Amino acid sequence: MSIGPHVLLVEDPTLAGRTARLLAEGGVEADVAIVSGVEAALELLRAGGVDLLVVDLALAGHQGLDLLAAVRGEPALAPLPVVVLSGTADPELIRECYDLGADCFVRKPRRIVELVPAVRAIGQFWDRHTAVPDPGAHDDSVFQLPLAPTGDAVREARSVVRDVAEGWGLGALGEIVELCTSELATNALVHANSPVLLVMSLLPESVRIEVEDAEPGGIEAGGLIHDAESGRGLAIVDAMTESWGVEQHDTGKVVWFQLHRPDQP
Repeated sequence: MSIGPHVLLVEDPTLAGRTARLLAEGGVEADVAIVSGVEAALELLRAGGVDLLVVDLALAGHQGLDLLAAVRGEPALAPLPVVVLSGTADPELIRECYDLGADCFVRKPRRIVELVPAVRAIGQFWDRHTAVPDPGAHDDSVFQLPLAPTGDAVREARSVVRDVAEGWGLGALGEIVELCTSELATNALVHANSPVLLVMSLLPESVRIEVEDAEPGGIEAGGLIHDAESGRGLAIVDAMTESWGVEQHDTGKVVWFQLHRPDQP
């Protein structure tokens, strides 16, 4: 019997089965219902009992965004946490999702065989959403570094994450971790213009980097987006990581990515 959240998955039926199975069998142990249209989703949501809504923006037309707008427009449904899945790595789309009230954006993989990390990220969002903080807890598999909005912060972030990776015996990931962290930290420090919290977590099969700033909203279009002038940005994170996404909070946002641990099969 499932002990996890009741999840409503709104996705193309040809893909929904595997996503639902991964949610049910993974760490979330979710009870998953599947629909493929806005009206069917709203009917189930209004009936109550749904803890988490997961919406795939690949639905025909703009149904995913329409559903998000409809949910946030109904007072009884407005508090429901919503995760958006998208195969498009477009900062403007991410911003639109947050403007409509999404809580978490997860980049879908290019191939269905790479779906596991994306679904795992949904579970991690749920864990964060429901966790009760323990101020006295200590965990050697989690490293946190506050960064002031200064010119030295990005360099410090690059150096630290590489050192931590090597300390965990994952030196092979050092260059990629350093490069992708640099992109996230630069975006947060330049565009959010706020202190940043860098969190690096050693998970059973992957390494997760989170950069949290105090500026609510999506990724700045001038920040992580790939452009001819910088040749860097979101294109690098998208191409080099196992999965990535953005989580929205009342006081800011968290941009994260994960890399598979080379010491795991």
